[in-house]
Amino acid sequence: MSVRRKLLAGYLVVACLVAATAATAWYTDMSSARRTAAKEAAQLARGIGKDIALGLSVDNPGEVINPLFYSPEALANYIERLHETQHRDVVAVDIGKYILGDAVPENVGSVFDHDIGNQVGKTIADGRSRTFVEVSADYPDGIKQVVVPMRGSGNQTLGAVILEYTPLYDEMMASARRAQTVILSAAAAAFLLVLLLGWVLAGSLTRRITSLTTAVGVIRTGDYTHRVPVEGQTDEIGRLGRAVNAMAQQLDESAREILAKEYTDSILANAGEGICGLDPEGRISFANEAAGRITGLGVAGLLHREVAALLPESGDGLSPGTREVSLQRPDGTSVRVEYTASRIRKAGRTLGAVIVLRDVSRQRALEHDLRHQALHDGLTNLPNRKLLLDRLEHALTRSRATGEPLAVLYLDLDGFKRVNDSLGHNAGDMLLRTAAERLTGALRPLDTVARLGGDEFAVLLEDADQAVVDRLARACLETLSRPFLIHNREALVSVSIGVVPDAAHYADADEVLRNADVAMYAAKDQGKNRYLTFETQMHEQLLDRLDQEARLRDAVHRGELRLHLQPVVGVAAGQMAGAEALVRWQDPEQGLRMPGSFIPLAEETGAIVEIDRWVLLEACRAVKRWQDEDPATAPAWVSVNLSAAHLEVPDLTDQVAHALSSTGLSAHCLVLELTETVLMRDLAVTAARLDELRELGVKIAIDDFGTGYSSLGYLRDIPVDVLKIDRSFIDGLVGNGRQQELVNAVIQLGHTLGLRVVAEGVEEASQLTLLTVMGCKFAQGYHLGRPEPAADLYSRLATPALHG
Repeated sequence: MSVRRKLLAGYLVVACLVAATAATAWYTDMSSARRTAAKEAAQLARGIGKDIALGLSVDNPGEVINPLFYSPEALANYIERLHETQHRDVVAVDIGKYILGDAVPENVGSVFDHDIGNQVGKTIADGRSRTFVEVSADYPDGIKQVVVPMRGSGNQTLGAVILEYTPLYDEMMASARRAQTVILSAAAAAFLLVLLLGWVLAGSLTRRITSLTTAVGVIRTGDYTHRVPVEGQTDEIGRLGRAVNAMAQQLDESAREILAKEYTDSILANAGEGICGLDPEGRISFANEAAGRITGLGVAGLLHREVAALLPESGDGLSPGTREVSLQRPDGTSVRVEYTASRIRKAGRTLGAVIVLRDVSRQRALEHDLRHQALHDGLTNLPNRKLLLDRLEHALTRSRATGEPLAVLYLDLDGFKRVNDSLGHNAGDMLLRTAAERLTGALRPLDTVARLGGDEFAVLLEDADQAVVDRLARACLETLSRPFLIHNREALVSVSIGVVPDAAHYADADEVLRNADVAMYAAKDQGKNRYLTFETQMHEQLLDRLDQEARLRDAVHRGELRLHLQPVVGVAAGQMAGAEALVRWQDPEQGLRMPGSFIPLAEETGAIVEIDRWVLLEACRAVKRWQDEDPATAPAWVSVNLSAAHLEVPDLTDQVAHALSSTGLSAHCLVLELTETVLMRDLAVTAARLDELRELGVKIAIDDFGTGYSSLGYLRDIPVDVLKIDRSFIDGLVGNGRQQELVNAVIQLGHTLGLRVVAEGVEEASQLTLLTVMGCKFAQGYHLGRPEPAADLYSRLATPALHG
């Protein structure tokens, strides 16, 4: 095939590629418009979901953000505003697909079932956004919908948001069609233009190429006087013609002149690496400037020198390969050099060798610094965890071989966070550096002190029996208990130390360090500023606690909590007037557990807020159902305990309002109980929060009255409605005149203040008789009724004999 035909075929291929590119762009633009519409709709829906789950942004500093999720009225206003101002139809559903908010108010409360394939349910389950087409009698062509998960502040899934994006989709597709028209028109024009240009250029190029090949053929015959006509030609073919002419001219020159010795020497002299040439006897016959500079001998000092004197490692013979040595310069300095030796052979005979020298001093210094940084703490310059574990592994191997005792201390500063927060991070860094210096000074030179991170240190003690370990542990306690002078201020910290004195008995370094860490936490639990030796039960207790924490954290979501009700009896009538809601945990491993066995752990881990929220909702639901089914026997109110952590939750009032609105229970039927200690944490803040709750219509009770504060003055400042006398006052009531006078005074005080007084812990008939004489109107305790499941209590009391 001729060049002309190949060029024409090439241009035809290019034209086809233009057409294919246009078609691809057309399809890609259409697909991109579809994806962009869905992606933008999903982004809008996520923003709406955050507004609903976390609350709208505030305009004033200090204003509390209230999630719309728990306020049906605010949610309805928000969705109506989106519909009217932004023409967006939004549906918000909870995890059960019940509609919480809709542009069509009549749909609120019903189940969202317009998504074929349960796309909304799948999104709630796995947290991934999806799109689907809603088809109904009103919209036979379908409505494009996007659904995204709705997450709360704790990243828990609250439900989903469904957003219609059909207008957005139609708008983007219309825009895409305009772009596609332009693409197809431009592609058609480009297709024709490429073919036309190919036809014209093919003819011109083939004529010039024919002239060039003719000239090359003449030069190959040995006629170097022939030249290609290139006047006025500045393109690549013109430059090729001039190159052919130059080649013909250079062929007239001697090859010996091209490879002149001056040219070779210039290259070697200007090389950045040192180059030395050796003769067959191993003497340096050539050296460039770089070689003289690296060795410090200069070119003249290298010439005719034996290579063995320069590189003693080479010995009697210089074998090929790369090596690294330290060279001593005449001025007394040393340099790290990497050299590569290569032999020069011809016809099986060695003519000499070439040595290439490279100065790697800076590179090796940098590598050393990097290794040091990788194995040492940047703040204290102590070994870090990685280096400690490496040394500990080697020490374990030696200890098992020699039998020498080996121990590890794990240290954590007590009170460091207080210093860091009060004096600043710079002060905290200074304290850590000083602590590292004190530890190093208090221990033996052979001991390894390492910083593990934060305010945690570890010490590796080799050849240390129990007496030495005890002495060094006490030395650490003593040196770190002395005041630290930080920025002209004295800072006091202590240290808790975990000790593993028989480290060689454990499998590896990780296990030793973990056990020392466990012992350190046990020392903190026993009051800090002490050291404890690791015992096996410490690890078991830690694992058991971690396991309980994990199971308790998920107990609400797995449906393991149980609601029990204990009757509050009207003393005069002898019938149930109200009930107190109590929680039990149906632990899969330990069975039904009482509050005392898991509530303290829940308070420590923060799970108590979720448990309180569950009890509040379930208590309202159970009592409301009882009131609807049998109002004659149903309790008039239900009391729910609130923890200290729950009282500090910003949206507590919204949670209570949501529980009442979602269950239908009247606000005056709900009593929230708080202990004296919780109420008095911050009197001003507590009073303001209780006022908000009382504005809803709920009542506030003081639980365990008489155990927290001796002063009664707070009853004047705290808005409360119910006073519950602690069971400790009732236990010794019979036969104790002084205590009877005290309880009687509390009852009369409560009645004088207009409070409902409830006596707790009534377990004997004689106690109830005394309370009746004192005029106490309400009581609860095992004598009057034990806590039991709400359904069981309902079944037991729902008889005509107990109506009233």
